[in-house]
Amino acid sequence: MEGKEDKDGFVKACALIRSNLHIDPTAGSDEDFAQWYAQALWLEEIRLKNQADLLARLFLEKKS
Repeated sequence: MEGKEDKDGFVKACALIRSNLHIDPTAGSDEDFAQWYAQALWLEEIRLKNQADLLARLFLEKKS
């Protein structure tokens, strides 16, 4: 089971890099991959925070 989880994690990391950075995550070195993954995670966190803030503002405005 551990091998499948490792593979799934790699596939998900690749998808996140492709989606957020628009680059092929397998094109570079392991160090490149790690850097791109960190950048993609950061972008995803920022997007989710901004989306949550927007939704909170929208729902608060409707109550007023």
